[in-house]
Amino acid sequence: MRPTFGSSRRPRGFTLVELLVVIAIIATLVGLLLPAVQSAREAGRRNTCQNNLSQLSKAAMQYDSAQQALPGWRNEHPSSSINSSSAVTANTVGWPIVLLPALERNDVYASWTAANTSTGFPNSADPAMSIFNCPSSPADSTSDPLMSYCANVGSTALTALSASGRQYKADGVLLDAIGVSTQYGAARNSIDSISTGDGASNTLLFSEKCGAFVPVNCRYNAIPLTISATTGLVPTSLLSSGSTGVVPGFGLFGVANGATINSGSTGPTAGTVGYESVPSSRHPGGVIATFCDGHTQFVKDSLNPWVYAQLLTSDSKWNGSGYGTNSANVSSTIVNSGNNPYKLSENDY
Repeated sequence: MRPTFGSSRRPRGFTLVELLVVIAIIATLVGLLLPAVQSAREAGRRNTCQNNLSQLSKAAMQYDSAQQALPGWRNEHPSSSINSSSAVTANTVGWPIVLLPALERNDVYASWTAANTSTGFPNSADPAMSIFNCPSSPADSTSDPLMSYCANVGSTALTALSASGRQYKADGVLLDAIGVSTQYGAARNSIDSISTGDGASNTLLFSEKCGAFVPVNCRYNAIPLTISATTGLVPTSLLSSGSTGVVPGFGLFGVANGATINSGSTGPTAGTVGYESVPSSRHPGGVIATFCDGHTQFVKDSLNPWVYAQLLTSDSKWNGSGYGTNSANVSSTIVNSGNNPYKLSENDY
């Protein structure tokens, strides 16, 4: 008998059908895994965004504790020599600049105290700061001082366009803290006054404003405009791509009396509020916002107009026929609920 040292059978390979089955299984597993990975990445970005807003709110509260008032969306320039200038806009700064010391950026703030007296800006360019940007909506430039976050400036409506006029304090939170001597006076708000008004836990302080329909990101170092009409700033005031003219705020800009919010428009139109004025983000379903009591939460984008108006206002008092503490355009927006005085529910937002 011949000895057999090995099998003469060849190793059997995979058939085409078996290979296709394995590939299909792998593709299915990848398809199931990718959404989970994307969801985890978005959750991480949201946590970073929420932390940024939380830090901004803590800085604002630190400022309020030291100054007994919140910063305005327009503030005096850090340079005393520039403050003595007669220029209306070059001697002002927005709220991000005055919060820089509380954000541990005294180096940048110091450059503003020694700014160029003719322009109002520091002699060297301001850096980009991650605390001002949402990672879900990255800025186009990693060197420009762009910003994804804005403050609640309400309606910016004035009681009168005159030297005796001023903003309605109840309409928002951050106001024009210096005014214009020949047009309207200064107005300031504080956490204490908001707490005794509508309540700090029901009043928005900061939010994102960086959605797909926002054509130009704000700059934290922009020199803000002045109010030029009794209806307040208009959405087109926010479209400047330069270093001036961009107001880092959200609210009810330029709404005609009796008009309602049209946040579904792709741009500003007369008598409406477009995407340039309201909070927006690239997070699915809503925005991350921080409130005047310091808590931060996700606010859904399906808000009713009167709920949005209530969250904006810091002191809305129903007098039996209307909200007498607010401007006419804000009062009419809240009244649109048909259930007055409207009382906010946690389920509303």
